[in-house]
Amino acid sequence: MKTLFDIDARSPIQGRIDRLEPNSARQWGKMHAGQMVCHVGDQLRVALGELETAGVPGFLRFRPLRQLFVYWLPWPKGRIEAPPEMLTTTPSEWNDDVSALHVLIENFGKEDPVAKWASHPGFGPLSGDEWGILSWKHLDYHLQQFGV
Repeated sequence: MKTLFDIDARSPIQGRIDRLEPNSARQWGKMHAGQMVCHVGDQLRVALGELETAGVPGFLRFRPLRQLFVYWLPWPKGRIEAPPEMLTTTPSEWNDDVSALHVLIENFGKEDPVAKWASHPGFGPLSGDEWGILSWKHLDYHLQQFGV
């Protein structure tokens, strides 16, 4: 499985981000490209413990269901509501937002996957390995949303 801890998986994600444009058309969902860039950055901030999470008890906190979602099931297009913590940042200057996302991805990749990681607002406690795979899938999902 691809993970943001692997430079060989992280570099292509960075390249795809560089192909995004502020006016890139979405193929599903409600976000425009600037909102998506901030949203995926917020998700990485949650993982890195930079944004607090309230957490909502739900069925995805049960390990078998969480693992299905993280590792195996494809994500439905446009049907998942983002937790409010992952919609914190308001888009500003495109280049600044994209640069901030690149820094977050690199900072994430430098962290120790066996260290203690922040809790996910929907899934609850995740290991570093789970965060690495989930974060790669999340970025890939949204980059596909904008055709890159």
